Amino acid sequence: MLARKATTKMSHGKSNPFDRPITSPIISNAMTLEESWVTLADRFFFAPAALDTLCLMRLITGFLIFYITFCYSFELLAFVGPDGFINLPLATELRKESPIYVMAPNWNDPTYEVEGSKESLNWSVFFHATSIFWVWAFHIGFMIANLFMALGLFSKTSSILSWLGALSYVHRAPSALFGMDSMIVILLFYMMLAPCGELYSLDHYFCKLRRKKKGDPNWNEPPQPLILANFVTRLVQIHFCIIYFASATSKLQGPSWWNGTALWGVLANYSFNPMHIQAYTSFLTFLAKHKVLWEASMTLGCIFTILVETCFPFLVWLPRLKWIMISSSILLHTGIGLLMGLTAFSLCMMTLVLAFVPPEFIKELIHRYILQKFNSAKP
Repeated sequence: MLARKATTKMSHGKSNPFDRPITSPIISNAMTLEESWVTLADRFFFAPAALDTLCLMRLITGFLIFYITFCYSFELLAFVGPDGFINLPLATELRKESPIYVMAPNWNDPTYEVEGSKESLNWSVFFHATSIFWVWAFHIGFMIANLFMALGLFSKTSSILSWLGALSYVHRAPSALFGMDSMIVILLFYMMLAPCGELYSLDHYFCKLRRKKKGDPNWNEPPQPLILANFVTRLVQIHFCIIYFASATSKLQGPSWWNGTALWGVLANYSFNPMHIQAYTSFLTFLAKHKVLWEASMTLGCIFTILVETCFPFLVWLPRLKWIMISSSILLHTGIGLLMGLTAFSLCMMTLVLAFVPPEFIKELIHRYILQKFNSAKP
């Protein structure tokens, strides 16, 4: 009875745009207890959803992978050239002769080799580009595909090529693999599956021009919500929650997160931070000279990180806590980007977090702060 009264109250109350469901405005948050798990799963994965969030993610992902690919240009031959850090004969040996080991079912048993696993499934176009000319040709081609993806031109084809390009760099230069590479490959994989060229893209703009030229009276109508958009969004959300939960549980295995010294290992790390800047080293010295302040800031930082990564997978689904979790995640990765210098990694994670933002909210922001100002600036 109490559940039904609460459901009735929610359904007749005023809607808050910040509390809308993530999928679509046609889905109600007021779900009766009699609904089966099959029905709930069907609504969760297969209800049509607007495309604004996914298309904005495509735009950001396209510029991110363009920037990452462009950065390879400065040491391209060292990474993927035939005589790079891992030359082509060694790369071929690692790919075709190295066995694959997996974890044993029991914790106390050692890892064991998979039978018949001498040849891995790694693929890269740079395994076959044996001349400097073709290395640069493929590299420039991938950059063009990245730019096309960002602009939304031939969105499906360019997203597939961008994903293949990212894998080519990662598999050819495994010694340079880092968290940023893993996150951008995940983003590109989902953008490749999603109908992410339907909005905020040149494809959408040219489609409207063609419809207008044919005399379609509805040529300026936005695209309809799609089931595929919601399905891909849900996959991104679940994948992100798994990443956070795995990150939190792995941190809890390290003693530095329990004794509150983990952040100091980041702040005082020469590999991440600008120790050559006097102001930064003076700040660290000031913290070290005030024990209470040092203990409080380091401990609170560790607690905040663990709490966000542990609670996010469970609390982000609650409408009242969703925006707190999203804001906390953005704050966490802003700190990582500033303190560790991992700007591209942090931007990739923030783009993944964007999947939890309702498309109605994205549409309202873009129309209010971008399109209206753009239209008002026209003569």
